[in-house]
Amino acid sequence: MRALFAVSLLVPFTLSAQKSESLPSPAPLGRDNYGHRVAVPSAMAARRTSSIVLDAKLDEAAWQSAQPITEFKQIDPDEGRPASQRTEVRFLFDDDALYIGAKMYDSEGAKGVTTRLVRRDDSFDSDYFEIVIDGYHDHLSRAFFDVNPSGSKNDNIGIGTSCCDNSWDPVWEAATHIDADGWTAEIRIPFSQLRFSRDSIQTWGLQVRRFIKRRDEQDQWAFWGKTEAGGPSRFGHLEGLRIPGASSHLEMLPYVVSKAASLATSPGDPFNTRGRPTMRAGLDLKDRLTSNLTLDATINPDFGQVEVDPAVLNLSAFETFFPEKRPFFVEGAQIFDFGGFSCNFCSNVEGMSSFYSRRVGRAPTGASLATDPNQFADVPDATTILGAAKITGRVASGFTVGLLDAVTGRANARVQTPAGDRATQEVEPLANYLVGRLKHDYLSGNLVVGGVVGILIVDPITGGMFTLTPAEIDVQLTPAKKP
Repeated sequence: MRALFAVSLLVPFTLSAQKSESLPSPAPLGRDNYGHRVAVPSAMAARRTSSIVLDAKLDEAAWQSAQPITEFKQIDPDEGRPASQRTEVRFLFDDDALYIGAKMYDSEGAKGVTTRLVRRDDSFDSDYFEIVIDGYHDHLSRAFFDVNPSGSKNDNIGIGTSCCDNSWDPVWEAATHIDADGWTAEIRIPFSQLRFSRDSIQTWGLQVRRFIKRRDEQDQWAFWGKTEAGGPSRFGHLEGLRIPGASSHLEMLPYVVSKAASLATSPGDPFNTRGRPTMRAGLDLKDRLTSNLTLDATINPDFGQVEVDPAVLNLSAFETFFPEKRPFFVEGAQIFDFGGFSCNFCSNVEGMSSFYSRRVGRAPTGASLATDPNQFADVPDATTILGAAKITGRVASGFTVGLLDAVTGRANARVQTPAGDRATQEVEPLANYLVGRLKHDYLSGNLVVGGVVGILIVDPITGGMFTLTPAEIDVQLTPAKKP
């Protein structure tokens, strides 16, 4: 047994035409500037001193104590010009949550507001308001919260060069209202749904955007041009937050499910259940260990509502790689990304992914042991995941960490031999998957140095096979524009 080490230098470039106009003058570097080379705006959050009703009216006294931000510039259609419509955004906080009150004025009143009622995380095709938070203030993290005038919500999260994870569904509230002079949004985001450092006095990276559908207008608070490198390194600041020490926040989602299937089978198949229902139960768990580390766990998960894979005819000797769609593995997957890259003018290239999560809970690889020599065989569709857990987050020293462990059970197929005898045949052994990921970002995320290692123990009870995947080191240089 030996570990192999590979080093990959991935250098994707984004080529774009440069405008003749000069870039903003560099701002003085210093502690208060948080490493920005271009001056950025600041917003001040005020402590909530009286009650708030989330009704999108902003008529409580608490909102009047917060100083609004009003300076927005257009990205489209008139880049760099002041926003065509006035927008006022205020911030409040208490010990549990951040509150955002936004008033989107419109010169055409209510009839100028375009809206659609859509499902969560669907495309709005309407006016909407967006808040982006860099809670770690490392110029890398992004948590997006979008709401449109109908109250439809969209949220996703990204870390480093990976963006964005749409499976992330934090618990937050939003109320909206269309009135005679535009529309209003009132938002409450619990601190338990965000990830940030453990300091008692916080300064977060912040971006605020407004989209006006009828003009195809995008307004942005912390502005950068289309030909400039943007993203969290150009975000403004949200200051004044004083958050008490984080306590453990536990979320549990138990489930019980019953299912039945009636499929066409061969005549005389003794394993045809003819639609007899089966039941199973399990539990999903999320625990905020600290404000910057999260534990996700699942016991006997059920992925019956996950979109099925497309039909693929694979005549090659190589495995078919399907995208991951199971919520437990999708959320935070960007932390385990290894060897990925983006390139605008590339062909015949592919990223080197060391961790393919679809192998956990895969279809039994020994199905032919049951089907080939026997007259009838009842092979499980997938290996059962007995339990899985992962810890993800960013520590104070700037490292992104990820640790995932999953145990899949032994899969047995019921068979009937040509002689008519009944038996069982093992088609997948008990297995334990362990993956560790560590990386550090430099140059505002344009340089990433990290490593990944995986361990697979097959049938650990009987002392079966132990496999150590190659321990790999990656160096990613990505001088590309980020959203």
